[in-house]
Amino acid sequence: MSLWRIRTVVEDRPGQLAGIVDAVARHGGNVVGLSIHADVAGVVDEFIVDVPGDHRPLLRELAARSGSGGASARAAAERVEVRAAAERGPARAAAERVEVRAAAEREVLATPAQPREVGDEATRALLLTARLRAEPNRLPAALQELLLADEARWTNLTRPAAEFPEEPESTLLVPVGPLRAVRLRRADRPFTWTESARADALVRSVLPATGPAPTEGAVVTHRGTELFVWRAGTTDADAIQRLHRRCSPETTRRRYFAAMPELSSRMLGVFCDPERGLTLAARPARGGEPVALAHLMYTLDPGVGEIALLVEDSWQGVGVGTALVRVLTAIAADWGLAEVRADMAAANAPMRHVMRRVGATIRPPRGGVVQARLPVAGTVPSRRPGRLMTLLGQVGAPGSGTGAARWADPTAAR
Repeated sequence: MSLWRIRTVVEDRPGQLAGIVDAVARHGGNVVGLSIHADVAGVVDEFIVDVPGDHRPLLRELAARSGSGGASARAAAERVEVRAAAERGPARAAAERVEVRAAAEREVLATPAQPREVGDEATRALLLTARLRAEPNRLPAALQELLLADEARWTNLTRPAAEFPEEPESTLLVPVGPLRAVRLRRADRPFTWTESARADALVRSVLPATGPAPTEGAVVTHRGTELFVWRAGTTDADAIQRLHRRCSPETTRRRYFAAMPELSSRMLGVFCDPERGLTLAARPARGGEPVALAHLMYTLDPGVGEIALLVEDSWQGVGVGTALVRVLTAIAADWGLAEVRADMAAANAPMRHVMRRVGATIRPPRGGVVQARLPVAGTVPSRRPGRLMTLLGQVGAPGSGTGAARWADPTAAR
């Protein structure tokens, strides 16, 4: 058995995944594991494949599929680079790393896999959570096992210098409280946004239970404007319709790609359907009519949510949109999403400004539409100190030192 972990960026159109599986079958391979990730490149499929004999012909075909066809695909297939991986430890001393950089920033990446990596990821994560309940100070070791990292250690969030010499994408910083974090290193493949969300969820599993992220309460914008935000329901239908009537055609066009002075009953139902997502309404703290709506909707891409905003004309430019996106991002992280996206018209400068302000990446226009993408892991802080946070606050606590301390056994120094 020759196991390989293969990652490839899959273009979001029908038949792409089937083509990859067909290619594996033609080369006598067997897919024994599949995971779908969200990342800066888009949707990334990760397979664990049992490949008999030489795996390189399969990698060349997958590289060609990752290209855009024709000469670019052939060029991608020719850029196969095989490098020794002896530096990654005895278990991989005789292994090869195969990296194929394809055209148009697409990539196929293959690294050796071990039989222990084949299994149900959800079961493994639940077992790690149970283990951490008994030994929360072993968090770095659990994160290392969860993400199959090469190394994990406590670090200070206030220390700007990198602790590992590798490229930034080979490390992942997982916040644990306001000052401390676990830094993970993995040399053979970059961490994805989905893996960041998984790490964030494992950290939260050992913090005290706080319930779901609130969807009702006071919000203050960066301009000092006070709002009250709540989850909109069917009883808010009339107020939502009045909000749309007060908005200019240009404002509703930015939101819906067409002027819409009134919503249909079907659209109102979608906005208030918890199976599709949620809609937040915002009004002035002193009371009154809603002045903005913020939507967070599920998508068919695993771990990805879609957000959209509607802000009344007279309330634009005072930080309402930015504040609502931050609230939606915290809720998305609480749902376990890895990223949120916003699709907008290329001419929608206010929404682009909001998304840039919260740190989103703006993709180039395509067909007059711009997409903003924002990773959301790490946006839900602990609201009460618990056992793990108490450990981190003690003198000599795990992670309170620097340098060689990799993790967390308080008795190790005794």
